[in-house]
Amino acid sequence: MERIQVAVNVFDAAGLGLFCVAGTIKAYEYGLGLTASAGLGLTTAVGGGVLRDVLANEVPSLLRWDRDLYAVPAIVGSALVAVCIRYDALNPLTSALAVITAFVLRLLAMRFHWRAPRAWHRRSTVSEEEQPVLP
Repeated sequence: MERIQVAVNVFDAAGLGLFCVAGTIKAYEYGLGLTASAGLGLTTAVGGGVLRDVLANEVPSLLRWDRDLYAVPAIVGSALVAVCIRYDALNPLTSALAVITAFVLRLLAMRFHWRAPRAWHRRSTVSEEEQPVLP
């Protein structure tokens, strides 16, 4: 299984790029606004990976902080499509460029292990004895 993991990840990145563009275009065609269309394009793109992980009985990589960027390339591709729609520049060439952009960003994230920033681990200035007890 480990031997084909690289190929699976490359095809997954290609699907991510394709579905973020297709989902954004389809949502706009059905009457959603540009922001909602980009959001639905993101959801369409990452939904396949989440479904794959759930069927494999794993925690979805989208929800794990120790995994490479997954949703960021999809939202970049969706945002590019939304911008192209806004300025009437959406055509097969710009759609392909958005797919390729999301695909390459995902490949780069896998290659260089790019991750989203995490929240700081802050300590409270209130001691545990002073904290109120909830019922």
